[in-house]
Amino acid sequence: MGNCYVQLDDFERVVIQSQLQMGWRPASIAAGLQRSRSTVTRELRRNGWKRPSESSAQSRRWGNGGYVARRAGQRARQAHRKPRVERKLVPGTPLWDQMCVHLRRRLSPFQIASTLSRMPEPVRISHETIYTALYAMPRGELRTELLRLLRRKRPQRGTRDPNRHQRPFVDGMTLIDERPTEVDERLVPGHWEGDLIKGRMNRSRVGTLVERTTLFLALVKLEDGRAETTANAFATILNRFQSPMRLTLTYDQGREMAQHRTLTEKSGVKVYFAHPHSPWERGINENTNGLVREYLPKGQDLSVYSQQQLDEIAMQLNARIRKSLGNKAPAELFLPQGDFDFVHFWQNPDKVKNVALES
Repeated sequence: MGNCYVQLDDFERVVIQSQLQMGWRPASIAAGLQRSRSTVTRELRRNGWKRPSESSAQSRRWGNGGYVARRAGQRARQAHRKPRVERKLVPGTPLWDQMCVHLRRRLSPFQIASTLSRMPEPVRISHETIYTALYAMPRGELRTELLRLLRRKRPQRGTRDPNRHQRPFVDGMTLIDERPTEVDERLVPGHWEGDLIKGRMNRSRVGTLVERTTLFLALVKLEDGRAETTANAFATILNRFQSPMRLTLTYDQGREMAQHRTLTEKSGVKVYFAHPHSPWERGINENTNGLVREYLPKGQDLSVYSQQQLDEIAMQLNARIRKSLGNKAPAELFLPQGDFDFVHFWQNPDKVKNVALES
């Protein structure tokens, strides 16, 4: 017998009934079918078969003992259709409605499950249960709407930047190789990664700053693509935080960071540059940019967003639970104690402004 168990079929049940009537014992029937003895005995017991008494008139011939193959097959098919465990997530239930609310607030199924487990009345549910419930829905507008709220990966790689080999050398830059060890190992907070995300036709842009240890995000409104504008805007946002929380910044060799000395003078942040065409050296920032794109999708004019709106988007992301942080939110770890109440944030969606941006 193989390792993969296969249930009895109708033919085998007919054989069992016939051989019982011929006086065969369950062990002999199992051997003839090349089945485990327990498989046959369980089949008999669950279908009302009774072992004949040795003192009865059937001691010489066992008989079928009440086992009927046709009824046994019908019972097996009914049991197979019936779910063994009642589903937790069913449309129309309070838990389903709660899940939909969190989905519309752009939480992933894992973050929804973790958030529900931290409420005053915790609900234990797996993120796989959420995925299963969503994809098991019948086709329709509701299913389409909810599936669109899940994070989608790009179907194909984007076109390469034709000007990537023509980027000018940034004067006076310090490469990532000279970065302190504590930055590489993410031992203490205060070390950031930075980048730009661009809007329609590359005519608008927003700066992204991610703290490496806590994954805390800050978004920066940029009026234009000049290096001076970028340095001043980044310095303004970084100066919001206490000096121990703004120590270094790792950036790519984009021309917008040509005025990195100005940034260092105004904020005290030392700037390090990654090697050309090495986005994995700023992997945290690249991953976070993908999350930001849920709110600022490609092809959109990013200049229409104010700094206040960008702050609200960043707060939505900073309040999300992260698996890599031990199911903590970045805001819990980065902000001073008492400045962020996780339960209040997620339990009062009407009191906390939710930025639902149309794509």
